[in-house]
Amino acid sequence: MRPSGERLAKLAALPADGRIRVHVEAALPFADAAKAHERGEAGRAKGRLVSVLPG
Repeated sequence: MRPSGERLAKLAALPADGRIRVHVEAALPFADAAKAHERGEAGRAKGRLVSVLPG
């Protein structure tokens, strides 16, 4: 598979168009990335865990 800006744009449009939904359980500071990883590995996450970069 080769990189394709066109495919990426189509994929990025899916949530915006409401054609797919992404459940974000928590947005955690990047400094807590290890904790988020442990939480995901333990199976306690019921949705996506997002790391928020500082700035």
